[in-house]
Amino acid sequence: MNDNVIVGVNILEELTTGKYRDSRIIFREYIQNACDQIDAAVRSGLIASGEGLIELWIDTEKRHISIEDNATGIPSSQFRQTLYSIGESAKTLGEDKGFRGIGHWCGIGYCKTLVFTSKVKGEAIESVMTCNAEKMRQMMDAHNLHKVHYTIDDALTATVTFSENKAKDLSSHYFKVEMFNVRDVHTELCVLQQVKDYLSFVAPVGYAPAFYFHHQIHKHAELANQPIQEYNVLVNGEPVLKKYAPSFTTSKGEDKITEVDFHDCKDDDGNLIAWLWFGLSHFQGVLKKENQMRGIRLRTQNIQIGGDDALQKLFKEDRGQYYFIGEVFAIAKDLIPNSQRDYFNENEARVQFERLLSEFFNCALNDIYREGSKINSKYGKIEKAEQLEAEIATTQASGKTVSAEQQQKLEHAQREAENAKQELAKIREKTEEKLSGSDFGTVELAVNEIIKSNEEQRATRLSRPAKPVVPVKPSPEMSDKPVLPPIPSIENAKPDKLVPLSKVRDIICKLTDPATADAIIAKIEKELA
Repeated sequence: MNDNVIVGVNILEELTTGKYRDSRIIFREYIQNACDQIDAAVRSGLIASGEGLIELWIDTEKRHISIEDNATGIPSSQFRQTLYSIGESAKTLGEDKGFRGIGHWCGIGYCKTLVFTSKVKGEAIESVMTCNAEKMRQMMDAHNLHKVHYTIDDALTATVTFSENKAKDLSSHYFKVEMFNVRDVHTELCVLQQVKDYLSFVAPVGYAPAFYFHHQIHKHAELANQPIQEYNVLVNGEPVLKKYAPSFTTSKGEDKITEVDFHDCKDDDGNLIAWLWFGLSHFQGVLKKENQMRGIRLRTQNIQIGGDDALQKLFKEDRGQYYFIGEVFAIAKDLIPNSQRDYFNENEARVQFERLLSEFFNCALNDIYREGSKINSKYGKIEKAEQLEAEIATTQASGKTVSAEQQQKLEHAQREAENAKQELAKIREKTEEKLSGSDFGTVELAVNEIIKSNEEQRATRLSRPAKPVVPVKPSPEMSDKPVLPPIPSIENAKPDKLVPLSKVRDIICKLTDPATADAIIAKIEKELA
């Protein structure tokens, strides 16, 4: 009896390309490995916190991709053993971002040649491993299609070579992955904007400065003793940042985040297992599918798990997920990402995580967007009545007669508006009573914010001067040209009118660059604190 275990070449395919639904996941794999080495470099004192750098370069014409970090590198004495291994890793589960020891092989399915280059500080040698990825895929195909049996040792021996170069700089330290001749069937890997968009939500990077709520998000994380891990990632020299923005488009028009709120998920012993932030808006409708930031995203160690629908099953209504913008940061070490990194492995920690999140989603968040929809509907009725009043006033001012049908529509709209005002007054009174006590929660805060933002919008609309009806007799030469209404004078503006802080933020972000906007907003918030 032969007790030797034979491992076929197919195992490498199953552990790498076979498990990825989206080819762009390879960027996440290589970036998370680089982040782990940056953490190690900071712990050892090789670099200071914040000095770590991950540079991704894409040459679309040559179909060449390079991902390089300035972290520890791999000593030449350990280089062959470290990279040649499959499914073996010295990383710590729950602490490091990668831990299975297979991620560095993921590129073999997407290019002709895969090359790893590394150097540690003080060594005069640069170590290189070159893999003929095309030949390895051919051996996999022969194994499957023509029953030519290759073991994994056969495949590695036939396709992998090691070499060394003389280092140019003794003090340098780095690790680089290169993919040469990306396959035609995976040209999406070389579409620069698509890669940037993908990484702006998947990679562990910071928020765009224009998303001025990031100050509050970081503050909450620090108070929970769970600071958000952020890394410097560049794509063709341009920094990658989370593309969150205050304004967005819904199925029922434009909307914006007016404030952010938070929730901590704690187990029965009071241990934090996850926390989340979510934006408060008018909740006019669901965010459109093309909006990249829609949905409450799932993250662990600030790397996204799955897509925008990873947590959708925890909402009792599918649409509930897409009324919101936000992020869940999983903290518990027992929440282990699966090999596809699209969710967590099944265990008791996951069951508890889902129970706590589902309770919050289907109580607080469900009530928020339903209350928001109800409140918006009532303000809509008030606005409709005011618009009809303005239309009839314009008709009368022009000397025309108001029809009986118009008068009936107005009276009906006015009755509905009056009922809406009374109902809003009750909601407002109930909310204010709750907020003045100690038993208010997320829903009351959200309802108050929805009412406040609607009132601000209504006040702005009502403060606009009505366009005067000015009869103009066109001259012969102007008879074929449109007559423009007069421009309101700035002298009519009210200097004592209060401007909402959210509007000030939007104006600053539109008028200046992100870095300056961020600094100005931070200064205003500090002065008003």
